[in-house]
Amino acid sequence: MNSPTRPIFSNHYKVYINHTDAGGIVYHANHLTFFENCRRDWLTSLGFDGYFFDADGAVDETSGQQGKIHFVVNHADVKYKSPLFVDDNLIVTITDVVKKSASLIITQHIYRDKNDFNHAKVATIGVISLVCVTNGKQGIRPCRLPMAFGW
Repeated sequence: MNSPTRPIFSNHYKVYINHTDAGGIVYHANHLTFFENCRRDWLTSLGFDGYFFDADGAVDETSGQQGKIHFVVNHADVKYKSPLFVDDNLIVTITDVVKKSASLIITQHIYRDKNDFNHAKVATIGVISLVCVTNGKQGIRPCRLPMAFGW
């Protein structure tokens, strides 16, 4: 078996009953929720502890203020390889980030935790495209990534 790609970022999450159907299997949409939680935690680890930014990347704790920059998902390509169940311990990773002028394309994986990352089984693979947008007088429009994303 091939070992998983070493991630840029990873975090552990627990599957709770509210993530599942009556049979204890995680709803397909909640795989996207785990990806979102991981992306948020990754951005927080980079110092972006908020959803709305000024053009220089400074965090703004208000929500939806005009002129503020934030990310929206504009495409998600998800491949479900094996189910997730209630009480599973998950490792959710970011393995690749492609930075474009106004977007990020992020490759993510969900693994069922086997207490050894090298032997964890991949359950879900996602390639998520985030577009940087601003909410102004003209409505929500794409904009360039904040300067702080120059990494």
